Amino acid sequence: MMTEIAQTVGKAGILLFTLGLLIGFVLAKLRNPRLGLSAHLTAVQTGAMLVAVSLFWQYLGMPENWAVLIAWSIIGSSYVLTAGILISGALGASRALPIAGAGHSASKLRENLVSAMIYSSSSIMALAWVAICWFIFV
Repeated sequence: MMTEIAQTVGKAGILLFTLGLLIGFVLAKLRNPRLGLSAHLTAVQTGAMLVAVSLFWQYLGMPENWAVLIAWSIIGSSYVLTAGILISGALGASRALPIAGAGHSASKLRENLVSAMIYSSSSIMALAWVAICWFIFV
């Protein structure tokens, strides 16, 4: 039987995967379609990752308070990362993603917004996965 936390993670993954598919329909309309493709792939991949981890959740053996914090960290960071990349593609911001954003730029405010979203969500996601590995292997 899946716990409520695992179900929440799985449902969030299914929704993010679906949003990723829908992003695929609009990516050509973005100022930088290459970043739109990155947002599409990020949403599909992190959505699938959330579904996979929800199925494995019961075997992590982490305390309830850690489980809630980690679950919401990986959910939130997955959504914020996808949104940051999508907004970057829409605005043409490229500082945080220089390879996919090559040849594009945006105002300092827009670049800072996108950079904050991408860097913060990536950091939170990395820390959450380190914690998951801790509970799996220690």
